[in-house]
Amino acid sequence: MDAVRKRALQLIRTVGPKHLSELGGKNYERWRNISGGKIRISTEELGILADAYPQYALWLISGRVEPEHGHRSPDYDDAES
Repeated sequence: MDAVRKRALQLIRTVGPKHLSELGGKNYERWRNISGGKIRISTEELGILADAYPQYALWLISGRVEPEHGHRSPDYDDAES
């Protein structure tokens, strides 16, 4: 599994398919199927994740965090709380 897809799945599973479907852009079943690994995530869904969670956008695409610039990851946030 490629790294971007792995990070996207981590974020989807953290926030939940239901919450993502409520944000709009895709329906619950689509997010659930992506979360379950039944279908691959598209660039459109990556864009939805980046727009919904801009603090995770850099991490989502590159795997990097720069907390001094507001770029975090879910794991970083968990460790800081």
